[in-house]
Amino acid sequence: MSKKYLLENTSAEAIFLYSLFKTLFERNISPSKKPVSKNRLIKMSSSLTYAAKQRITEKNAEYYLKRNRHMVYSSIPYIDRLDISNDCLDSIYKKMATCELYLYDRYKTGSNEYPDMFELFEDKRNISQLRSNTVLSIYMELYLKKMAKEQIIRLIPSNPKDEFPETRKMRRNFVIHLGLTNTGKTYHALEALKEAKSGAYLSPLRLLALEVQERLMEDNVLCSMLTGEEEDIIDGANHISSTVEKADYTKHYDVVVIDECQLIQDDSRGCYWTKAILGMKAETMHLCAAPEAEDILVKIIKDCQEEYEIIRHVRNTELIFSKEPFSLKNTQKGDALVVFSRRSVLSIAEQLSQNGRKASVIYGALPYKTRKEQLKMFTEGKTDVVVATDAIGMGLNLPIKRIVFLETIKYDGNSTRLLVPWEVKQIAGRAGRRGLYEKGYVSSVSDNEMIKKHLSIPNVPIEYAYLGYSDVLLDIDCDITQALKVWKSIPTGGFYVKQDISRTINLCEQLKKIYKGFSKRELLKLASIPFDEENKEVMDLFKEYVLLYSYDQELFKPHIFSYTLNALEDYYKCLDLYYSFSKNMGYVPDLMWLRETKMMIAERINKELINHSSVKKRRCSICNRPLGRNDKKDLCVSCQKNLIDVDLESY
Repeated sequence: MSKKYLLENTSAEAIFLYSLFKTLFERNISPSKKPVSKNRLIKMSSSLTYAAKQRITEKNAEYYLKRNRHMVYSSIPYIDRLDISNDCLDSIYKKMATCELYLYDRYKTGSNEYPDMFELFEDKRNISQLRSNTVLSIYMELYLKKMAKEQIIRLIPSNPKDEFPETRKMRRNFVIHLGLTNTGKTYHALEALKEAKSGAYLSPLRLLALEVQERLMEDNVLCSMLTGEEEDIIDGANHISSTVEKADYTKHYDVVVIDECQLIQDDSRGCYWTKAILGMKAETMHLCAAPEAEDILVKIIKDCQEEYEIIRHVRNTELIFSKEPFSLKNTQKGDALVVFSRRSVLSIAEQLSQNGRKASVIYGALPYKTRKEQLKMFTEGKTDVVVATDAIGMGLNLPIKRIVFLETIKYDGNSTRLLVPWEVKQIAGRAGRRGLYEKGYVSSVSDNEMIKKHLSIPNVPIEYAYLGYSDVLLDIDCDITQALKVWKSIPTGGFYVKQDISRTINLCEQLKKIYKGFSKRELLKLASIPFDEENKEVMDLFKEYVLLYSYDQELFKPHIFSYTLNALEDYYKCLDLYYSFSKNMGYVPDLMWLRETKMMIAERINKELINHSSVKKRRCSICNRPLGRNDKKDLCVSCQKNLIDVDLESY
């Protein structure tokens, strides 16, 4: 039985236990690999035989340990180098002894040879016994963890800047654009990008990447576009607009613009901004950020021993907080009403329609084409008001006169919480467009004092930049999830902290349940595919694609079975997944079909939104009051209560 055959056709626990038995029953059991004397072998064998004939109890295990402690001690390589207490070591010995004696009792009777591997593992109870006594977990958690940690420390540079040796040979010049929302920092950086012979724009959002591509194309600068969900590669283009995750570290540019660099503090995505600042190859790097990012950006640049200058941008329109009471009936042309859920956006738009106000709607799940059409109606005056989530906080300037916070609590993916100062400033900063309004106004339905305080509170400097894991983890001799956990546990120095990898680990564990044959590289590639895993329709499609990939089958194109607004939005996400899965895993997507289908779905969504906000309002069948979106009956809440009270009185 060759070693290669064992590695390719048996599980890790099988290989480990086989080597353990071989160590215990062959002559060469000591760390020095010297032959053991015959007398010692006889003593060891007799003690094992005696213990095996008895019931496997803790007492027998103790006896086994007293006579053969060194034999067990040598079973796990380098256990003497592990930082564990004597009490813990004693517990390990007991568990190992119990398991070994159980297996010895089953296979050693009447034979002086250790069992054949396939004989040993043909009974699943043996593996169950192995796991229940945690021998494998001891090996994985102690030895492999120690080994992985040593390999990671050896292979990954202690200073993140040294992961990009080619970039370190350059002497880049940085221009840091600092300013609040609507101060023109991105505009000035893009002007420099347009003048360059080659360049890249790195965006926090695919919608913004698409906006910038369109802007450059309108100014006769050929520009491609690339995000995790779609691409538009233009022949002859020397410029590209992409999301920061899709940055190309192999190319050399004249100018690179990295937008919204304050997101370097985001625990799940901030690592991509860190990587881009450290690794992008360009003569000039333009970093656009909120003022609180100044300190951390300067630290990173100084650590790279590169030159920088700071340009501070200020608002050209005054931002005024208004305490005037607000109601939907007194909305004005140019208002942007901010809420924090898709449901609230649609509900407010519907109420405005009943008051004679036409509204555009913006929220995160909207396709870019739909969002563009909705904003076009607003900028051209076809709608008076825009109702939006915080998705409105990033993007090119809009003709907004007043921002009104209808809500001040949001769900951030982990918990429901109050808005923090930088979020309020970013959204509020959208009010007041230069050349259209001399002043911008900010208002709130509730929590006026909180909004006012957040607008005036000093910016808190960002202290840390987030780091992501390296592909070097693929070379570590252990399971990829174990390698990720060990990497996360190793402390960082200086002004860096490590990203949240819980999503990656969770997806890797789910993928291993679907198919156990994935390589470490395949697991990481699959786990890095961008999609909404909280959406059941999308998650189910992802699992189907994973199965097809595991069987080396072609992907099918997503199907749509309903044309409601919810179904259309879910289908658009499935189309995104079809593209991103194909590109990540080596398939060739039907780009023409995809582009045409996306355009058709985006148009249908836009029509649904227009129809949704203009449908005739349902009214209570008794009092004729307008019914809310949540009223499922033909009666308002008040009339329902009155009817119940009447029934009770009659009874």
